[in-house]
Amino acid sequence: MTRYASTPVTAQEEPNSIRAAFLRRATSALERISANVPAKDLADALSAPTDAGSLAQLLSRSDMVGAAINDLDPLVPALARNVEHRQNLVERAGGTMSAEDAGRILGISRQAVDKRRRAGTLLAMREGSDWRYPLCQLDQGEVIAGISDVVRGFAAAGPWIALDFLLASDTVLGGRTALQALRDGDREAVRRLIRIETSDGFA
Repeated sequence: MTRYASTPVTAQEEPNSIRAAFLRRATSALERISANVPAKDLADALSAPTDAGSLAQLLSRSDMVGAAINDLDPLVPALARNVEHRQNLVERAGGTMSAEDAGRILGISRQAVDKRRRAGTLLAMREGSDWRYPLCQLDQGEVIAGISDVVRGFAAAGPWIALDFLLASDTVLGGRTALQALRDGDREAVRRLIRIETSDGFA
């Protein structure tokens, strides 16, 4: 049966048909974009270490793709910048690990890892149907003291904001990141900064 562009694709359809439809649409969009981007800029995008990074780097540059991307969706550059920023955060965090890997490092079961995540004592980001745990929150087989303060302090904002907070340097901490301050045992200073960040500066 011929599908018209105005006919929505639903999750109840055959998974392979949905994948094929997505690939057709994505390929069409990328062909339009790449046709309007100079080869040098495409080469710069290819220098990213991952496929997702190449796409994010290209799509985040509205000056590169210009009208080609704005015609498709003017929000794409902002969304791509968010993807690129998250990828940078993961790299700065030393990567992420599965619940099983986190359990092996901590010497506990996957179920215990999940329990800690739900309790707000481990930082994790959703990736598809799985949870991924930043490596930076662990040190010598233990969770760094104070990670729970950050996770719980930014519970309303979400785990990506919590990770951004951990990895951003701040003059309040003497130019250190919150993660460095926690590693130095300066937990109370991080708590004060959390209160400032989550109360618009009126702590």
